[in-house]
Amino acid sequence: MSKCIFCHREHTDETVEHIIPRTLGNIHYILPKGDVCGRCNNRFAKYEQKVLNSDVFIEERRRLNLLKPTNEVIPHKLDAQALHPFLLKMGYEAIYRSRKSLWKTFDFEVARSMLVDGKISPLLEDQGLSNVIQSKSIPRWLNTFRLGRNHMQLLFSRTADDRLFVHFQFGVIKAKVRMV
Repeated sequence: MSKCIFCHREHTDETVEHIIPRTLGNIHYILPKGDVCGRCNNRFAKYEQKVLNSDVFIEERRRLNLLKPTNEVIPHKLDAQALHPFLLKMGYEAIYRSRKSLWKTFDFEVARSMLVDGKISPLLEDQGLSNVIQSKSIPRWLNTFRLGRNHMQLLFSRTADDRLFVHFQFGVIKAKVRMV
């Protein structure tokens, strides 16, 4: 029996959760089986699909040879409403997996609630990044190297007033989200 890190439901699902989606070339940076239940995994797949099938991500995947020109994908405009939970989910899982000291220091309840219940919090819409006291890669050195080979970075920034941001870069695409 496992307990989902998102909904806290006990389950027996053996799903493997890719912290950064496999379609972006990530095959190594994953959570152990059982950390995320099948229900949450399916919920997040919907956000991922909306973001990864957007014209911006399709073009970058093609440019980086992660999507062959023969693959038939119907692109659509990037859905900003899906991008926020997409980034939030990656940051939540990455910090849980790789930065236990941050996981224990901060309260991620607002982010968790937004991901599970869809409760939008104005707190997490804050994008003002000032007085940064620490910035580092979230994945440790081996996963940082592996992700870098696929033109990806996942960083965190901690501010003097104890706000925490996650920065995601995939090729030329850059985005950030406030976690707490």
